Amino acid sequence: MRISTWVASLSILGTTAATLLLANPAFASTSQVIMKPGVKGSAVATLKTDLQVLHVYPKSVRKTDYFGPRTAKAVITYKKEHHLGSNAAVTYSTFYDIKVDASHALGEKIVHKALAYLGDPYVWGGTSPSGFDCSGFTQYVFKQFGIDIPRTAAAQATVGTYVDKANLQPGDLVFFDTMGDGISHVGIYIGQGKFINAASTDVEIDYINNPYYWSSRYVTARSLFN
Repeated sequence: MRISTWVASLSILGTTAATLLLANPAFASTSQVIMKPGVKGSAVATLKTDLQVLHVYPKSVRKTDYFGPRTAKAVITYKKEHHLGSNAAVTYSTFYDIKVDASHALGEKIVHKALAYLGDPYVWGGTSPSGFDCSGFTQYVFKQFGIDIPRTAAAQATVGTYVDKANLQPGDLVFFDTMGDGISHVGIYIGQGKFINAASTDVEIDYINNPYYWSSRYVTARSLFN
């Protein structure tokens, strides 16, 4: 599990929580309650979004920043499914577990959506299924999930959080230097060392560590939701 996920998830709770984490990463195991029925705040809204991704909070319900009965029911459902108890209190560790599970679930959904365009034609400057270029493809796929990213590969490499190559997760963006002058290509990591991308002829799957091409051109990776 990425420490960056902890930093991102706790930062919305306020600087105190983030400071505690940075001072002591082992704080992740704490049982301190940070949310419970009746409280309000941006962290509650984030919690609801993650619970929706995990299909335990109804998407048809308008999200607010109030921890009400529906939120309590969703938290209890999640905790029972993961053997974390049967009350609605959200601890630091429970919040982290929900955040990580939601991130993984969203990543898998992004991969599933991307694979639906496998074989679609490559068109320089293309931004739709009738023809994609590399960054037009990634931008289009993420847009389907309400995630707006810049148009070019180089610009996309500036958003989200850095991910080490050894810690790639499905849904992460992977970047390459194919021109010899900086980031010029992007794809979506799908797991098992593979990524999907709009290459020279169509949307295809390649191996990041392909010694004949991609391995030597790999530059970096970014996560947009972890």
